[in-house]
Amino acid sequence: MELRGKKALVTGATGFIGGRLAERLVSEEGVKVRVLVRTPGKAEWLVSSGMEVVEGDVTDLDSIRRTIEGCQIVFHCAAMMHDGQATLDEFRRVNVEGTRYVLEAAADVGVERFAHISSIAVYGISPREGTSETDPYQPCGLFYCDTKIETEEVAFPYYKERELPLVIIRPANVYGPRSSFWTVGLMMMIKSGQLELIDGGQGMSNHVYIDNLVDAILLAAQNDAAVGEAFIVSDGAKTPWKDFLGFYARMLGRDPLPVISRDAALRHLPAEIVGFWTQEGWFDIGKARTVLGYEPRIPLAEGMRLTEQWLREAGYLKPVHKS
Repeated sequence: MELRGKKALVTGATGFIGGRLAERLVSEEGVKVRVLVRTPGKAEWLVSSGMEVVEGDVTDLDSIRRTIEGCQIVFHCAAMMHDGQATLDEFRRVNVEGTRYVLEAAADVGVERFAHISSIAVYGISPREGTSETDPYQPCGLFYCDTKIETEEVAFPYYKERELPLVIIRPANVYGPRSSFWTVGLMMMIKSGQLELIDGGQGMSNHVYIDNLVDAILLAAQNDAAVGEAFIVSDGAKTPWKDFLGFYARMLGRDPLPVISRDAALRHLPAEIVGFWTQEGWFDIGKARTVLGYEPRIPLAEGMRLTEQWLREAGYLKPVHKS
């Protein structure tokens, strides 16, 4: 499907993934972008980039119906993620019911493509080595992970029963410029001394650089063979946490990071959290490569160089003064 000249709705555009996707849709793909935002004051940069900003919320079906009119494509990026204070019902209201409303409105107007951004979190906190799209969901008790599973269970029937041209993207841990958790959050944890390498940091980081992810989303939106399918998207690298976090530690002058044993970590952290940081599973992106023609073009070292440049410009790191 040709994207140029189409009008697309992007939910979650004030967030990390949605914002970068919206930018590239406008600047590279010639797409007219409409964004649904709860707080228009946070979207001034989107307006300056030539996007149409509509105030609304994915949990309000009426506002979604009004916003989606005239759009041929939907990129659903909005989700509740790292909110330690939110209840399961609050996660469900945004992630599950919010997605249901967007799907319903999209099916009613007959969009040409619906790209739903899910997560590798549907495979739980202890995926096996070589996890692929054929692996079953793994509920783990964490609200984000489990509601992402519920969201996909809501989405697939719209393809099967309503013939909505749905494609699901399951990103790995997304880092890069403007990443609130996997970049800024981890940096702040290292800076404050809150982050230690459990068992030497041998667990798998399973990362994807933001522009590699956007490449995959754009490929999925254009490829008719992607309809009705789900795709795992990562950088395709088996990178232990000690190497991934080592980039941030060096930026902060905190290399090497302190090390703690698994037993010691379990004395002050929940088992699920320790399990996440020590799991050695990794993800197979063979399906995305074969069906979409996806190939991660920005390797970790280059992604971290670009991330460091942004961190300095944004004031998270001291600027480098050239003599």
